[in-house]
Amino acid sequence: MIEKKSQKRWKLDDFEVGYELGRGKFGQVYLAKEKKSKYLVALKVLKRNQLEKSNVEHQLKREIEIQSHLRGHHNILQLYGFFADKDHFYLILEYAPGGELYK
Repeated sequence: MIEKKSQKRWKLDDFEVGYELGRGKFGQVYLAKEKKSKYLVALKVLKRNQLEKSNVEHQLKREIEIQSHLRGHHNILQLYGFFADKDHFYLILEYAPGGELYK
């Protein structure tokens, strides 16, 4: 299992980023493997400038707060952690191989 967010400071170099799983208005989601554990995750990559231009940084913060407190429900993807660099915000999410929930 991947280390919890409180135990580690994440960075992009901790992951082998694979193919795109999906895309949205502010970025893309990629299949990624955490290098140390080989654990598969969905890495949500959000463009900082798009979030700022649309004035929705507060929504991202709220999404992180909410998902950080949700545990153990089979219809909700686990948020393992998050980090940022100068250009992007990254959410490390549970990988759901069955596809998108609404499908």
